[in-house]
Amino acid sequence: MKLNKFILGAASLAMAGGMAFAQNVTFHAGVDYTVWGASQAFYNDDGTTSNTENSAGYDPDGNMTVDVSVKAASFEFNLGLYFNADGGDEEYIDFSDGGKGTPFYQGNMKAGFFNDQVNVYTGKFEDFNGGYIADGAVFGEQYITNLADSDYGPYLTGLEFVPAFVSGLKVFAGFPILPIRGNGIQANEEYNQWKYLGKKVKIATSYQVPVSGLDLTLNAGFRPGTYYDGVDNGGTMSTFTETFTKSAFGEGYLQAVVPNLFDMLNLTVSYDIRYRDGEYTNIYNETEEHKAFAHMIGVSGEMSPLEGLTLSAEDRFFFAGDDYLQSDEKLIYNAFGFNAEYALAGTQVAVGLGLAEIIAGDANGTAFADSDGTGKINNSSYASNSDIALTLNDMATANLPGGAATKYTGTYVKPYFKYNFSNGALIAAFELAYTKAWTEDVSNTCLSYRVPVGIKFEF
Repeated sequence: MKLNKFILGAASLAMAGGMAFAQNVTFHAGVDYTVWGASQAFYNDDGTTSNTENSAGYDPDGNMTVDVSVKAASFEFNLGLYFNADGGDEEYIDFSDGGKGTPFYQGNMKAGFFNDQVNVYTGKFEDFNGGYIADGAVFGEQYITNLADSDYGPYLTGLEFVPAFVSGLKVFAGFPILPIRGNGIQANEEYNQWKYLGKKVKIATSYQVPVSGLDLTLNAGFRPGTYYDGVDNGGTMSTFTETFTKSAFGEGYLQAVVPNLFDMLNLTVSYDIRYRDGEYTNIYNETEEHKAFAHMIGVSGEMSPLEGLTLSAEDRFFFAGDDYLQSDEKLIYNAFGFNAEYALAGTQVAVGLGLAEIIAGDANGTAFADSDGTGKINNSSYASNSDIALTLNDMATANLPGGAATKYTGTYVKPYFKYNFSNGALIAAFELAYTKAWTEDVSNTCLSYRVPVGIKFEF
């Protein structure tokens, strides 16, 4: 079945390119695979020690993508295939289509009008932010939610306005309109009714400030609600698949991007606020409802003080107020990351070092999930692209004690070697992670290591 899907998908891409031979057609493929030559974890659960056996394996996030892009005048069409490490398409289970899997992770179009002052976007996108959200220098994607997201929903129909009379300004507004079965006339699906779409609107704006001597861009966005629109979200879809009409959270953000501060520093400062309906138990054992809030502040910087040397640092501070994550719970969390990479002159070789430190604390020990040992935040309002977790990847974490106010920490070290090709790179590294969770009475730790060897190609 998977082979048939691959053949069908590849044929579809080839046909799309062939039919548009007279236009500007671009084919693109990417391969990103990592093999762990060795991995092992050592636990100390309140004095009881244990360890896993040394083993090897594939990174489950390894993938291959094949894309075709067709451009003609002010029209653009994109179609893409995605396959994960086992050649499957489990990442793209579409509940708006009866829970069917598909290898097509994107199929979208853009049409420009009035010399591209007005652009229309529609279709299925992969983590699309339209340039309205700048990534971090170390941690990559922001905690800010994308306009179209592989976790919350890939579908988007929107209008972008880039007025010629206001230089540097662009504004986007869109809705996650889901596809329906049938001829389209009986468009009576509840999730596409305007009384719900109005709550699902996504608004973003970006403005390049005209200040002499300062390259400054201000980004901002707002959405009154965020919905799981037709995608499998790793199990959290269970309460959202029926109608796609229940909001997980509302969100707003502000961001300042200064790409050349003091002629040497690429600086990004971000603020994100989320709110949702929370509840708590009062002194009379009654359930009280109220608006619960979470906040994130991020600072990211990158500079090259010497030829061949790149230094990057990023800090993200997160605070979840009363009852945002869980009833009767709050969390304070900070992640700091640093990366240094030096390219050896006259060679294709680079060496680097990555460091990260995470500290957190909660009121009742329920902030992080412990059922599967991932140590990820225990709430559906933060998806995988913005995981708040005890480690920065899927390396083993300490078993969480729970049941009382808990402190958490995680330390991560990654020295690596990179050999650059003209269209890719070979990366070999050693990863070491230490995580700890403790209360006044219990202390659990984990020390784990991995030896990844990865290869990335773009062609």
